[in-house]
Amino acid sequence: MIRCKTVLLLTLALSASAGAWYDSHVCRSSGKTLQSSKFFDPTASVTLWRYSFPECGCNHDSNFTAIPYAEFEKFSSKGYNTLIALSMNNCKLPSTFVSLLANFGHADAEGLEIELVSMRGELQGAHLRGLRRVRKMVLFGAVDRNRFPRDLFDVLPDLEEFEVANSQLRLEESGGDDGINVTSRNALRSLSLKSCGINDVPPGAFRGKVILLSISVKLSCNSVFQHRLTNLESLDLSDNPITSLPPRAFAFTPRLRRLYLYETPLRTVPGDAFQGLQHLELITFIKRNNTIAFGAGALALSSLKELSIQSVLQSPPPKDLIEGSINLQTLIISYAGLKIIPKGFFATQQRLQKLDLSGNKLTTLDVDVFQSLKELVDLNLDRNRIKELPGNIFFGLLKLEKVSAYDNGLQYIAPNAFDATNHITHLYLQDNLLTSEVLSPLRLYSLKVLGLSSNRISFMVPHWKRIYSLEKLDLSRNNFTALEQADFMFESPRITINFRDSDIINIKFNYLPLMEEMYATRVLLDHNPFRCDCKLYMFILVSQYRPKPIWPFQEWRPAIALEHATCASPPTLAGTFIQDVPLTSLTCSLPPRDCPANCTCDLRPETHSLELDCEAEPSKYPKPTIFGPYSTTLRLRNFQSQPLTLPRYADIIFLDLAGLNLTEPPLLNTPHNIQKIDLSNNQLIGAPLELLKENITLRLFGNEFVCDCSHLDSVYALQSNDAWIDDAENVTCKGGEYLMHIKVEKLCEIRKERVIGATLAVLGGLVAVVAGLAYRYSLEIKVFLFSRGWCQSWVHEDDIDNAEYDAFVSFSQGDAQWVAEQLLPNLEGEPNNYKLCVHYRDWVIGDMIPAQIATSVEQSRRTIVVLTKNFLKSTWAPLEFRAANAHAQRERRARVLIVVLEEIPDCEEMDAELRAYLSTNTYLKWGDPWFWEKLKYAMPHRQQNVE
Repeated sequence: MIRCKTVLLLTLALSASAGAWYDSHVCRSSGKTLQSSKFFDPTASVTLWRYSFPECGCNHDSNFTAIPYAEFEKFSSKGYNTLIALSMNNCKLPSTFVSLLANFGHADAEGLEIELVSMRGELQGAHLRGLRRVRKMVLFGAVDRNRFPRDLFDVLPDLEEFEVANSQLRLEESGGDDGINVTSRNALRSLSLKSCGINDVPPGAFRGKVILLSISVKLSCNSVFQHRLTNLESLDLSDNPITSLPPRAFAFTPRLRRLYLYETPLRTVPGDAFQGLQHLELITFIKRNNTIAFGAGALALSSLKELSIQSVLQSPPPKDLIEGSINLQTLIISYAGLKIIPKGFFATQQRLQKLDLSGNKLTTLDVDVFQSLKELVDLNLDRNRIKELPGNIFFGLLKLEKVSAYDNGLQYIAPNAFDATNHITHLYLQDNLLTSEVLSPLRLYSLKVLGLSSNRISFMVPHWKRIYSLEKLDLSRNNFTALEQADFMFESPRITINFRDSDIINIKFNYLPLMEEMYATRVLLDHNPFRCDCKLYMFILVSQYRPKPIWPFQEWRPAIALEHATCASPPTLAGTFIQDVPLTSLTCSLPPRDCPANCTCDLRPETHSLELDCEAEPSKYPKPTIFGPYSTTLRLRNFQSQPLTLPRYADIIFLDLAGLNLTEPPLLNTPHNIQKIDLSNNQLIGAPLELLKENITLRLFGNEFVCDCSHLDSVYALQSNDAWIDDAENVTCKGGEYLMHIKVEKLCEIRKERVIGATLAVLGGLVAVVAGLAYRYSLEIKVFLFSRGWCQSWVHEDDIDNAEYDAFVSFSQGDAQWVAEQLLPNLEGEPNNYKLCVHYRDWVIGDMIPAQIATSVEQSRRTIVVLTKNFLKSTWAPLEFRAANAHAQRERRARVLIVVLEEIPDCEEMDAELRAYLSTNTYLKWGDPWFWEKLKYAMPHRQQNVE
């Protein structure tokens, strides 16, 4: 819950019709309605605004000056209705401010700021009497005000800051009534007189405890330093036309601690300009393109702690310029035109912690130039002309932590340049001419940040990967063309590596690294000309990897940042963001020497395949194992030869023969590795039975299969093997009907279209003819009767069916004992003497199992299926049933006998064809009292055992 704080801002603005009443209007903020009201005052129009914390912006047509809200919070007290700012813009002064504020209940507001802009009237102490808690007062643009209110600090004892700007103010001598007198009772700590037209400061104009004096324009140097300001600690002489400092210029300010000389055309500083200043700690000279000549020892102050010179020094600077400044901690001599550093220039700066020599014209550094700086922590050599860092240049600087030398044209760093500097944590060497070979010998074990952008680095230096503390490594805009997975593996527990804007084309990853290995490494790779082919596959796979968060609501940060990284080639992927590249589109072409003639050969890592696209069948194939764990896919544009020769070494698993107008499926050599064949958009009219028998997955869309009674077996084979047809639901018959929706049992129904109108005479004649022919064609008649299931007691099956076996027994090996001990003795023994075919006894060793099944079914009058759970789990037993059932349907005879040894298993476990058979046909159940009688009756009827 946010606690709201209400701040009261009082604004006074002079109206064109003073004394008039104004209507209230509304201010809205965060859904709340805030009211503003105008009140009448004899001298000014007053607007009282109530603001709702934290902010409010109002649309209105009032002419008033508002204090920024940041100032509300800064100067408001802990109360909820505190007046913090009073602003008058182009207003007449009220008789008293106390009476004005009393109308709103704030006669003595704590921490009040008063801003009088272009006020009308002469401000007197009487106007302010009673406002004892005012902290800041600003007089801005008081053009008719030229005297300082002499009793100002008496009536405002809590005033801390007083500023007069853009006015015409005259300072008088101490004998005058308007001398600025600050006593020890006053809280004033800042006095600023800016742009007030002050041309001279008479003696005694400032009296008492003036702490900060800021005078900005048209002040001659000789006039301001003739006043005994014994309490002055900070002096700002910025923007004054001072060209030189007189000797002992600050003799009357003995307690001076800080001196600011921004944008002054200062040209000469004598050696004794600061003589006698035993407390001076900070001096700042800043004016670019301005040359300053310092006298000997001009800045040799033992109290000096911070010195900044950002102006051109007279060359060479005095050797003893800072000699004796033994307490100096920060030294900035930047853009000063330095070409050389005098020998021993830093000899006495043994406490110096920060040295900034940037923007000069240094070309060489003496090996001992920094030798005395034992406390140095931060060294800045940026934007010089230093080509070489000599050996032991930093020797003995045991506390050195930061070195910056970018944009120097630096070409060489001696291998021992950083010896004995074990604490360097930040090293910036951007925009130089450094190479990997130059940087390799350097040993820096404490680095946290290493900046090397815009150099000539072409490979990763192994030492960098062993720096455990390294957090940022900037290698952007260098000469890398390729990276390897090892270049990303650092010992640092968390590091960011920047490879942006380089010439990186390829990144070689050998495997998908564990996320805990890559999580600590963040790699920035935007704006590189990546070639998106198979060589970049593993890298793109890693970059697109998005694991599930370990903890709820945990945001996973990708190890590789590719927000703006795109492919530069090949043309098909140019401009595509790396994170959006389809992995299947990444390929590489084999060189011509490895690819057969009239073929294109592409490696596709996403499918682990070598893809051959050939005009005709090649005479020789490339070995895919040479290029990695690949298999081959073959696309033929023309196909004529049969059988198709597919060598095993080529490991062809996919054969694409789509759209070749084939009328017959291909014949494959044996053995082969084919797993899938695309035969779509050809002219096949029948099922490719040989391919289905080999359990090869097919695509058959776009063929016009004939679905009529003459092609019943083809339709049935396609429907029975839909699991091996990828696009089974889209395969159609010649008439456009979906093949899988065809009802096979209706294909061969004969419509009775002939009209029976024969007379009894004709029928009698036919009977006579039949009787005459009965004797001549008795065998044909028996076949006809037996095929219809009529008069089987008169017809013996061995008369019309010369099959070798009476029955083929289909069973699982798990049920072999029951077959051997029960079924065979009862059927093969006396008096039945049936001849049965069982695989473990009657099959030829070494023949193919599918062929043996087909032969056994064809050479048997019946197939006895021993149905158990073992049967359902068997690989070959269901195939035996399908073969027997298909044979029975072709002959339209009851050839399949089902014997159930145990409870029928759950239907979901059964083959669909077997489940359909059981639902429409009767079966024998073991344990039935009439089991053997029923089984014998269903067996073939022979002359010796007709019942």
